Amino acid sequence: MVFLISLLFSLTASAKTLHMKVAATPITLDWTGQVTVAEAPIIVNLCEGLFIYEYPSEKLTPRISSSLKKSKDLTEYTFKISDDAKWSDGRAVYAKDFVDGWQRLISPQSTSIYYYYLFDIKNAREYHANKVTSFDDVGIHAIDDKTLVVKFNKPQKNWEVNTTFWPLFPVRKDLIEKFGNNWWRAGTLVSSGPFVITEYEPGKKAVLKKNSFYKKTNSNIDDIEISFISDQAEAIKKYEENYFPFISGVKTEKYIKSADYHTMNLLRHFVIAMNSERFPFNNKFFRLALFSSIDRSKLLPDGIPLFTLANNLVPHSLLKNSEDLSVPYDPKKAKEYLEKSGVQMGKGFKISFLTGLSEPYYGASKKMASQIESALKIPVDLLAYESQEFETFSNLGEYNMLMSSWTAKVRTPQDFLFPYSSSYSNRNRTHYINEDYDRAIESGDFKKAQLIISKENGVLHPLFFQNGSYLAHKNIKNIYFDYLGLPILKYVILK
Repeated sequence: MVFLISLLFSLTASAKTLHMKVAATPITLDWTGQVTVAEAPIIVNLCEGLFIYEYPSEKLTPRISSSLKKSKDLTEYTFKISDDAKWSDGRAVYAKDFVDGWQRLISPQSTSIYYYYLFDIKNAREYHANKVTSFDDVGIHAIDDKTLVVKFNKPQKNWEVNTTFWPLFPVRKDLIEKFGNNWWRAGTLVSSGPFVITEYEPGKKAVLKKNSFYKKTNSNIDDIEISFISDQAEAIKKYEENYFPFISGVKTEKYIKSADYHTMNLLRHFVIAMNSERFPFNNKFFRLALFSSIDRSKLLPDGIPLFTLANNLVPHSLLKNSEDLSVPYDPKKAKEYLEKSGVQMGKGFKISFLTGLSEPYYGASKKMASQIESALKIPVDLLAYESQEFETFSNLGEYNMLMSSWTAKVRTPQDFLFPYSSSYSNRNRTHYINEDYDRAIESGDFKKAQLIISKENGVLHPLFFQNGSYLAHKNIKNIYFDYLGLPILKYVILK
């Protein structure tokens, strides 16, 4: 009896549960569907793609792919699927699982906003637009269970980086057909990554357990209990009570000098975007006048060392140089641009400036509104909303200018520029279309692209780059965050 009690205690002591919080209850975990960054902290710990970033090196590494062969002209990639890549039910991952997932992503009926990450593939754009009706004509083919061939419209030097993004993860078509819209629920969803979801209570919690078919790691985590908590103050309280061993997104100055406080490298910029369809913002000199009146050096939040001034749209870590490609602050030049625009504003005209209520949106926008009014004597109507309302009004386009942010979904310069191209016009909040800009992105001339949309035409104005922050107790080791700020949990060790 003593032996059994000791054994039970030993087993219980070795079983580690990691408690963490996610801000919102997932609407769906269908990663080829309407998944947003809100659900992403769960998705990236359930599934993986052909390539992943290993930590702490952040090296791009094959995962479900065992090898990649590129044609000499870089228009065809051949991925070999690893023999040890298995789903959480034990079935091998097949090349067809990627074909099925990518077809869902670019289908004309797709609910994802990330379909354009496959547009470099032959006929993918045309298939999404229903101009090509047979998927057999799209350049995505499973030659056999272990061979995936991808054909492109033009040479692609490092396209494999796209496969690290969750919409390009494989899916199980057989389970989608069997369970319909419930295929992603706990108990039916199968995973290709380190964990599998076993419990899901909307508004309360989710539980992830180790995927026994995933390659071994040094982590001693057996399961993860996720609490859905939108109130950051409540989450911080649970951290202080040692319930959560880590918590991210902490901006309070109280913790900055704490030994628990750490920063993470994000790929995120904040910009001002002009609605180029609305008068007088359809006049480039009027837009340049406003940008010239903004002193970015006075916009950074006080006391939070996570922001750095941006003089271009792409974070410096993704470019070889950090040349200033933006409109410089020059109040005198601002007045000259305004006069050159020839714009005659009627009595009572106000600039509608859409922004968020949270920081740094509201504080920076308030300062910019004051700067514009001071330099150009044009009144600014600041429209500040919570995140969901902000998203709604920005999609409606009922504004003259707005402050927005973008976090790279793929670690490339194109990711920061592509949202404003004609390929992304359905969600391009500037409504600005320039074929020279599109061609510059496609050819990899990122300097030219930034000059066109920022310094020359005043459509986008870079403000600052942001890194992230988190608190972690001493009892947690090997907690890493990717460039979107998502926790990577497969390495975690709890003491």
